[in-house]
Amino acid sequence: MQQIRSVVQNLKISVVLACVTAVVAVQTAIAGVPAALSQAPQGAQMVIIIPSMSEFSGKLAMMNQTLGLDVDELTDALGSFKAEAGIGDGLDDSGSALFVIYDLASSIDTGAEPDVVMVLPVTDYQAFIASFQAEDAAAHTGEGVIAVTLPDGQDGFAKEAGGYAILGNRETVVANYTAGGDADAIADQVGELGQHYLGNSDIAVYVDVAALAPVLNDAIDKGVAEMHSEFDQIAQSGMMQASDLETMKVVFKLYETAGKAIINSANGLVMSLDLSEDGVGLTHAIQFKPDSPVSPYLSGGGEGSSSILARLPKGPYIAAMAIDTESLTISKLMEAVMAEMPEGNAQLDMYRKAMPMVKQIKQYAGVFYTPDPNALMTGSGVLNMLQTYKVDDGPAYLAQARDYIKGMNGTSIPMGMPMGGGAGGGGNATITYTTSYTENALQLDGVQVDQYKMNVQMPPEMMMQMGPAAGMMQMFTNFDGYVAQTDGYYLSSTTLDQQLITQGLATGKSGDGMGSDDTLARVRENAVPPGAAAEGYLSFAGIIETVGPMAAMFGMPAVQAPADLPPVAMGLGIQGDSTALRFYVPNETTKFIIGTVKDVQAQMMGGPGGPGNDPYGGDGAPPPPF
Repeated sequence: MQQIRSVVQNLKISVVLACVTAVVAVQTAIAGVPAALSQAPQGAQMVIIIPSMSEFSGKLAMMNQTLGLDVDELTDALGSFKAEAGIGDGLDDSGSALFVIYDLASSIDTGAEPDVVMVLPVTDYQAFIASFQAEDAAAHTGEGVIAVTLPDGQDGFAKEAGGYAILGNRETVVANYTAGGDADAIADQVGELGQHYLGNSDIAVYVDVAALAPVLNDAIDKGVAEMHSEFDQIAQSGMMQASDLETMKVVFKLYETAGKAIINSANGLVMSLDLSEDGVGLTHAIQFKPDSPVSPYLSGGGEGSSSILARLPKGPYIAAMAIDTESLTISKLMEAVMAEMPEGNAQLDMYRKAMPMVKQIKQYAGVFYTPDPNALMTGSGVLNMLQTYKVDDGPAYLAQARDYIKGMNGTSIPMGMPMGGGAGGGGNATITYTTSYTENALQLDGVQVDQYKMNVQMPPEMMMQMGPAAGMMQMFTNFDGYVAQTDGYYLSSTTLDQQLITQGLATGKSGDGMGSDDTLARVRENAVPPGAAAEGYLSFAGIIETVGPMAAMFGMPAVQAPADLPPVAMGLGIQGDSTALRFYVPNETTKFIIGTVKDVQAQMMGGPGGPGNDPYGGDGAPPPPF
């Protein structure tokens, strides 16, 4: 059983890594990379750069105050660093600092610690280096290198080069350190979009993926070999059905193929962090090689994701997303997945039946609205979604969707995971679909509206293992809804709410829905890169509105969020051979979450110094939360 848990855990990790890597995206505005990157040596495999230490420190102080973090070290982060490092005079506070690793590949291969070289700007090298030398410091050891004590207390070496102090823990590395003198070389490696993030971040990391590709491929091969060894042991033990093991191998092969394709297609990677009075952005940008294996899936140049989201009505929501499937070619991705699946696989059959519909889709948007207050209690209508698709041929798509839904009735899909105990793994665990479809159930504003039903039966063994959580899962897998098509768009709901589907039809014509002029639109400006291929939003206001009443029933303090609390956002952009994935958290939202957590803690404890200050005893204290 431990072997099975290990396999499942590794699969989970692989899924997360592949999804995070495969969804990469980008930004079009171009800015020059920091000139200090010219100080990086040729062939550097990783460079961390702080374009301006004083500006970064100032922004950290601003965030500390804005968010109410009350972290003393952040009031003057640069001062704290200098004090901890023992730096006295001579540091150029406004200059750029670099941390360089240029033997990362060998470190990944051998597991040894890499050589890290600090490149710090100085106004007076002698004054600066005096902070790291003992009073009886030795003379130069050659090549201008002197022995020093590094900020972490280890013995190290330093030299001056081009207005920078070069510090490292190995004499030969410091002595041979030579600035490449050409920031454009790194700029070319990361492409136009990577350049933007290098030039507009408060701290960034550059990685030469092309140089690391051989060792990363080897690491994947070793991991795959280990996984197959575990698969073989599980098969020999009889703890899982052979068909389930084959399904797991297929899934694992998909992620192995995707991971290698991305690694072998990439030139350079930029990971950047930017801070502002509005929010915090974290971006991953990748430049791919022209005509690489990944290029067909990241074509770019589509209409964009924002316009179709505006076809769905405004209203309190939990999550919203939109995809431009001409920029991020979902159909080609599905075809690549299908090519890796063996004949006879039940999921392969489902994909084949869905492909005619997928190839028609040009754009997609979906909004998960806050459900009716009674939905969580009754279990009906919790998944309150409205989705719209821009398609080539609306009537044809409606007919294809009808046939697909009807065809799903009675379909069973193996889960590819063990259920139950004992030899044989407790039998084949399957998911079974029960569906129905009624044409012309309604007529709304002259539009034919059909009705469908979709129920998913999970394996009984799994439901028993999940306990109370199984009921929550069923709320999101069993639903009734409406579908309609008009003006080249397909519209579907997951609830029998006639008002919602009516609003959806009307907003599709007016185009003044989600993201047209609201809080979401304002967040989009900071979160979504130009050339947007996808965007997604998570609303804490909607989450609190949904779960708040139920939480109050269990004795939790009441929490109310402002209706216009900005959402957390993700943006995916594609342009040329570059992609970037950006996560953005508005400061207003972070501040609300921090404040809410503090308020809830205070109320649960009875308030600072109050009778319930001891959470597990004393007059007025609530019962233990477990």
